[in-house]
Amino acid sequence: MTCFKIAGLALALSFSSLANANTYQFVGTDNTPETKFCVSVGNNDIGQMKSKLLMMGKGLSDVRRNINTINCNDLSAAKFAFKYQAHDTFKYLNERSMGKNRVRPTVTIRDIAKVDKATDTPIVVYVSNRLK
Repeated sequence: MTCFKIAGLALALSFSSLANANTYQFVGTDNTPETKFCVSVGNNDIGQMKSKLLMMGKGLSDVRRNINTINCNDLSAAKFAFKYQAHDTFKYLNERSMGKNRVRPTVTIRDIAKVDKATDTPIVVYVSNRLK
């Protein structure tokens, strides 16, 4: 059953990335480590994201705690990555998120012929953090 859920999620992500091929530019509203973490999540920069997590904590327990307590634009880190189609950081964060911070797999059927075509100009997203 879990295999079907994962396959459904992968299929949904692949179609959603085709249908919504928007490019995003993330701008931090301050220089806090949490905001820099959120910007790296949105930019799908998994190396920088892991580096920020390790700098904010002392070990794996702190990494998991930070993943589950830091909010990016009032969303959990995993939900933020999912919303902006940052697939690499989403996978890492969702595997380590707990309870309400996780993204639950769903299936959505869309008529991709009716979806507006993406423009070449990036969408600017201002990012801030908020600790729960």
